[in-house]
Amino acid sequence: MRYDRLVPHDSFMGRYLAYMQRQETALAFDWWSGLWALACACGRHTYVARPRAPIFLNMYTILIGESGVARKTTSVATASKLVRQLCDDDPVMGFIDAKVTGEKLDDLLHQRTEAYGSAQMCAAVPELAVFLGTERYISNMPTLLTDLYDCPSHRHGGGTIARGECVQRDVWLSFLSASTPIWLLKTVNPNVVEGGFTSRCLFIVSNTPKHRIPWPDGSDTEHDYAWLLADLRAVHERVMDSQPIGLTDGGMSTFTKWYKTRGRSLDPFKQSFEAREDAHVLRVSALLSINDGTWRIDHHHVSRSIKLIADVKQASSAIFENTEQRTKFAYSLDKIRAILVSRGMDPVPRSDLYRRARHTLSHEEFMSLVEVLHEIGAVQRFSHQPDRGRPAEYYRGTNLLLARGLGEQVLDKFT
Repeated sequence: MRYDRLVPHDSFMGRYLAYMQRQETALAFDWWSGLWALACACGRHTYVARPRAPIFLNMYTILIGESGVARKTTSVATASKLVRQLCDDDPVMGFIDAKVTGEKLDDLLHQRTEAYGSAQMCAAVPELAVFLGTERYISNMPTLLTDLYDCPSHRHGGGTIARGECVQRDVWLSFLSASTPIWLLKTVNPNVVEGGFTSRCLFIVSNTPKHRIPWPDGSDTEHDYAWLLADLRAVHERVMDSQPIGLTDGGMSTFTKWYKTRGRSLDPFKQSFEAREDAHVLRVSALLSINDGTWRIDHHHVSRSIKLIADVKQASSAIFENTEQRTKFAYSLDKIRAILVSRGMDPVPRSDLYRRARHTLSHEEFMSLVEVLHEIGAVQRFSHQPDRGRPAEYYRGTNLLLARGLGEQVLDKFT
């Protein structure tokens, strides 16, 4: 995807892509992180005026890639720095960059409603594991985010006896985060897919950095950064007086033709995503129109958005293919890898390994998993014949057990 050809070079997105050329980040990460920042500049004031179902411009964007390859954290950090400064200018817009429970997020939205009459927040957390978490007390976060996504004008979030009831008005939440494929599969399980959380997210998958930079040139980039911040501030100022974004006749024609002729998939993830694919297309179209200064969706905005969203759907569907099977193997692999690493060079009885995985895998599936690990050289296998009884089998991890991409390599064997 030639992202630089989709926007004017003198626009915010054009300048953002040029600014990120100094980084080893993936092009796809640059594009979608920049678009997320632009969406944050709009807040709740701007939306696509679709009758009876307005589309706000908040985005749930998650960058997916192996650790240390395409610089996910750098992508999130650059966009979040811009948005944080933008939020500092406007106290109505809150900012989150750390772990937060669902209860705490509800309370933060309630506090902003009381203080400003509107609960608007941006969240940028470099690790999705920190934001969604796996602990029981924050495992309800996907459900809460699903509920907040459509920006309800009024929401009763429960409450406590000590704090009283939790009331939120004019809710708007947009978040950016990143994850490895193996962690994502452990957390975003089939129940989360069916619950609608994944259909609201844009999973941006890449393991290809733009280029390798062994030694950055150290040139001063403050001037370029100031331009980006000025662009966002200009957008943020304009949204206060702008009307909802509509479609030109050409934009409406292109969108209607695509909507009526698009196919339907059988894959569970794609089916879920396609339920909101039209909203994603209109949202990205609106952001492209804001970026080029027209503030009205034309046919070229729609056609480009259709290609962008189709690219996201295709790439992310590979992550969630055979989700249920991959999830249980991913979870068990982490358990087995943890005990082998903790024992170092000491062999571990097979029975101890199976005890860690038996709640998710049958004995046959467990044996298949350790056999794959043995085949690729991630574990060594030993047999010991005691004086009495049957021989015992032991396993010991190798350096390959910590190799980058091992999880994907193992899971591909099963799918």
